[in-house]
Amino acid sequence: MNTPTIVVAVLTLWLVTGLGFLAEYVNARKSGKTSYEAWTSYEGLLFILSVVVPLIILIHKSLPG
Repeated sequence: MNTPTIVVAVLTLWLVTGLGFLAEYVNARKSGKTSYEAWTSYEGLLFILSVVVPLIILIHKSLPG
């Protein structure tokens, strides 16, 4: 895969997981749950992973060796 394709794939992943997390966050807050409970839901954890994993891969690929 070339770089533009990877960038578009990662941005699309962030958009989809971000919207899913936002919907879960709004529902959790409406039902009286805390922000922590929203962040630790499946949607919250997948959103966190969708941000962290590409950064780890980018750092790993940029290291010499």
